[in-house]
Amino acid sequence: MDIDDLDSLKDKLGKRIKELRAERGLGVRQFALMAEMEHPQLINIEKGRVDVKLATIYKIAKALKLHPKELFDIELRPPTE
Repeated sequence: MDIDDLDSLKDKLGKRIKELRAERGLGVRQFALMAEMEHPQLINIEKGRVDVKLATIYKIAKALKLHPKELFDIELRPPTE
């Protein structure tokens, strides 16, 4: 996986989290509190600016009442060699 693939994954994961949050009618600050994080951190995740730790993925999924794997229901390019 090259840097472009990682950037694409961060971008798509962030968009997926934002989409799921919005579907539930949750604002950034409200959801950040539910996920036990600061709202600037959530904003950076949703914009694909940062690498997300596994513990953070778990907190986000828990706040959305989802299994963490459901956050990754995104279209990815197949890995290139």
